Amino acid sequence: MTIAKKIEVTLEKSSWIRKMFEEGARLKQEHGAQNVYDFSLGNPNVEPPESFKTALKETIGSLGSMGHAYMPNTGYPNVRKAVADYLSTEYGSQITDNEVTMTCGAAGALNVILKAITDPGDEIITPAPYFVEYNFYADNHGGILKPVSTKPDFTLDMDAISSAVNEKTKAIIINSPNNPTGQIYSSESLKELGTLLENMEKKYGKTIYLISDEPYRKIVYDGHSVPSIFASYRESIIATSYSKDLSIPGERIGFVVINPKASFK
Repeated sequence: MTIAKKIEVTLEKSSWIRKMFEEGARLKQEHGAQNVYDFSLGNPNVEPPESFKTALKETIGSLGSMGHAYMPNTGYPNVRKAVADYLSTEYGSQITDNEVTMTCGAAGALNVILKAITDPGDEIITPAPYFVEYNFYADNHGGILKPVSTKPDFTLDMDAISSAVNEKTKAIIINSPNNPTGQIYSSESLKELGTLLENMEKKYGKTIYLISDEPYRKIVYDGHSVPSIFASYRESIIATSYSKDLSIPGERIGFVVINPKASFK
């Protein structure tokens, strides 16, 4: 059977994270689940909160005759409004439902964003180490992922980012708390990054987007918090989901949030 060459290459480079997960499943069958520790996928090892289970049952029970019909492309209006109201407090910005689009998980959110902004040959910068699926997300839409180094403690290296930006740069993807390092980018570093991008926009006469991938935003300890990028850079977009903090990756509930002050809306 002949398939597209691009798919052949994609299959050859298929996610080693997924391969490790599948190998873990095989080993569990062979040795017993209690004897295999699987650190591959971000699959939860705790149940979703009881409040979520209760709300899910109530929602299913209250669905009308068209409750399982197609929804608007951007998601149900009442859901988008509920998310926007919550995020207005969470991010300290006045967000409306017009800035929210529901997606199939954070992966869906990132793909929606990149499809909307990427032209063939555009470069997408990301600090390394990074979530390896970013390679596929960029390639899905004709983009080229361009990793840049970080400092020894995995914080952002502004010199490395500045050197990587050029006329082909379309966006920067950051992930805080970072997968796999766990590093949280400080508000000071985000403001510095925002200033850098503003200067680069002026230099190249184009919009450079800052995309923040935030599925681990609520999984922080020891009094730490995760600063919002909206306070640091106008042309910013957040992609996130409830997969990690509610332990529901299988439900695929994610969304895109656009900075209400963004000029590209």
